[in-house]
Amino acid sequence: MALPTIEPSKTAYIAIDMQDNILAAPTIGPSTSAEVLAVNNQLANRLKNTAILIVQVTVNMPDVQNLFPFPNGFEKPPLSPNTARLMMPIAHDDSATNVITVTKHNPSAFFGTDLEVQLQRQGIDTIILTGVSSSNGVYATGFDAYEHRYRVISVEDACADRDPESHRFFFRKIFPRIGWVTESDKLLQHL
Repeated sequence: MALPTIEPSKTAYIAIDMQDNILAAPTIGPSTSAEVLAVNNQLANRLKNTAILIVQVTVNMPDVQNLFPFPNGFEKPPLSPNTARLMMPIAHDDSATNVITVTKHNPSAFFGTDLEVQLQRQGIDTIILTGVSSSNGVYATGFDAYEHRYRVISVEDACADRDPESHRFFFRKIFPRIGWVTESDKLLQHL
């Protein structure tokens, strides 16, 4: 399916969980952490200081870990501050005028954050979605975006998962049901 027309002033590029403690997972695939980071950096460099909003999403891992039930005999770990570091240079680039950061406490970047308010204020209707992991944070955010009536463009080579088979399943079966699936080179040519 051909990509939709992209109006830069109505588009946000959302990079999910591109942070040190997630990218350091022992198994990430089908692309390596370095490859996914390189593709996301290429996209961010192209979009820096354009009309497209760049959203760097970080997850506070202790909060998310507290969502899981613990069997009898185990206590939930205490909540602690987010100490993760966003790994994309754009997140720390003071010369970038179109970047915001959102900290999530759940798999989706929409639930319990101000992301929806930020997107509405800027008239966003299209989301370019990337990050780790395809079957968790990327999917949860993409599905919420779909439910909020955003046009969702998922960039396969800019995403990865701890389970490469899950990544392939989501990109073959799930993401095409909520929007468009593309590769970074096709997206960059389309912009």
